Amino acid sequence: MTAPLVLCAVDLGPSTRRVLFHAVGLSRLLGAGLRILHVSAEAEDGMRDRVIAECEAAAPYEAAFNPDVVTIATGRVSEAIQREALHHGATLIVVGSRGHGGLARLLLGSTSDALLGLARTPVLLVPPTEMDIVSLGDRPVLTSGPILAAIDLAEHCDQQLKLASEMAHLASQSLLMMTVARSKVSDHDAAHELRERAHGLAPVKPRSLIVRRGDVAEEISRCAVTEGAGLVVMGLREQPRGKPGVIASAVLKTGRAFVLAVPSS
Repeated sequence: MTAPLVLCAVDLGPSTRRVLFHAVGLSRLLGAGLRILHVSAEAEDGMRDRVIAECEAAAPYEAAFNPDVVTIATGRVSEAIQREALHHGATLIVVGSRGHGGLARLLLGSTSDALLGLARTPVLLVPPTEMDIVSLGDRPVLTSGPILAAIDLAEHCDQQLKLASEMAHLASQSLLMMTVARSKVSDHDAAHELRERAHGLAPVKPRSLIVRRGDVAEEISRCAVTEGAGLVVMGLREQPRGKPGVIASAVLKTGRAFVLAVPSS
């Protein structure tokens, strides 16, 4: 069995420190290896040395930085990240959401769902806030508060719920399930469907089943704030029904929670 691996994509902008911090924390929590990726539009002399120097300066003091884990790639950012994730068999991709350069534009600009549209690996999106959901030290701790699994009842969600339950277990926190019901679906039917999806879920079963109405991204964000959930686990909309990651990107832009976007397979 391949050892788990966290792939941390950095753009050398202001978000690099926080992205590295969370990638290191999650790699320790998951018992996973760590690989750091920087993507440039084209090959540049001295780029590897620059990336290593920036990462050494930005890496949390609790972590011993190893230059051997740094990879430099060229091309379109979203494609390069997914290519490297598949090549290394990554368990999780960690990326930032603010900074200078291609990665910032990828996650906050008009191509915000580019990476999520290609994703075959769960992607943790680190929001542009000072909030952290991991604590490093002798023993890393997930400090996200309750884990909120935001379910689209029109989509398959087995992988999403499995990962949300596992994260709640890692955090020793409760798991919440919520959906934003469509206009033709009653609250009763939506709650029943949530209950069916939660049946047999392990290792953590949901503490609450929540049905909301309105704008999907706004209601997910409001629910996260109300429940004190710093991590929202979302599925990626399957093609060709719509653009994967549109809602995940919208939730991220509110700056109220981290988003863990999970492909359906």
